Amino acid sequence: MKRKSIYEDSSINTTILLFLLSACMIGFSIYLTGHYFDLKFPTGLESGSLCNLNSFFNCDKTTLSPLSNIAGIPISIFGIIIGALVMLGLVLKNEKFEKTIHFTLIVNMIGCVILFLYSLIGLGGLCPFCTLYYIASGLTLWMFYKKSEFSMPDLGYLGGFLVVVLIAGFLTKSNVDKKIANLNSVANDLIKQYYALPNLGQPSPSSEFKIITSANAPIKMQIFSDFECPACKALSELMPQIISRYGGKIDIEYFYYPLDHNCNPSMQRPMHQQACRAAYYSTCMPKENFGVIHDEIFANQEKIASYLDGVIKSNQVEKCVADPSTKAKVVALINAATPFNIRSTPSFLLNGVKIEGVLPSEQLFAIMDEILKRAK
Repeated sequence: MKRKSIYEDSSINTTILLFLLSACMIGFSIYLTGHYFDLKFPTGLESGSLCNLNSFFNCDKTTLSPLSNIAGIPISIFGIIIGALVMLGLVLKNEKFEKTIHFTLIVNMIGCVILFLYSLIGLGGLCPFCTLYYIASGLTLWMFYKKSEFSMPDLGYLGGFLVVVLIAGFLTKSNVDKKIANLNSVANDLIKQYYALPNLGQPSPSSEFKIITSANAPIKMQIFSDFECPACKALSELMPQIISRYGGKIDIEYFYYPLDHNCNPSMQRPMHQQACRAAYYSTCMPKENFGVIHDEIFANQEKIASYLDGVIKSNQVEKCVADPSTKAKVVALINAATPFNIRSTPSFLLNGVKIEGVLPSEQLFAIMDEILKRAK
């Protein structure tokens, strides 16, 4: 009896569907790889991502997680390779190659399930493009299950696949190392970009919520942020380094900008549905404790709803959180962002110049050092 073979299936529908699925695997993986490098190694002062849909479906959340890469190599690189190999099989129509692809798709699917559960349980959300890759991978494996007999992979082809993976990993790692080595030169470009941008002035009214305050500080920073935003959490985690390095020379104000239609009039749809409540809670707490409260909310971001339930009750601020005047205070700070055309979080003003997203500490420090140098 002749062995079933998906690559020798005479149905044009099978060929087209397999081609489209492998193309999707490649396309989604290319986007995710680009997003990884854009987030880890930004080259400009503006940013944004089309796959940050809400607090649950959010690419930044997974890209900033430890499992997004292996030794700095984004794991999405392997998705490009697997999709390309599936597509190559349509050309080769080789039995040993097909067996090895079938085995590789099973291993890939096991990885997809592990990453899916890690994102869902560990991070409390999913990356939309990762999820689309998981679906495309699952459908591809299902086609092989239905139309190709599984047997153990050919060791020669499997070794060849591993060589391809190692070469791709080596080249990507070399690129990552080069980007790390070029951080200083990129920082110099960012300094030029920074001083070429207009000074937009200071928000009005100013914020009473201070991460650190210093009278007549040469560095003024106003952060427009959302307690439920993963990238905002990444910026918040830079605050201890900034305070340690520039204490006494920097003043940092926090402005609420929840991507939540419950209090932000610019939001037309639900996105971060606990962000307004987090802002109400921190507004109700003593202003002198804002820095600690700020850190605690971000530290509990993955379980923010239950965390807020607990701290609002334990601090007995239920009435304050529900008070319309509390919402009015938050909305006033949100409206302070209007003149600056805030489009995404985090965004911040550094001595009046708008910067979007999270810069690596080396790049941010380079700009701040230059500000201090020129201030002298």
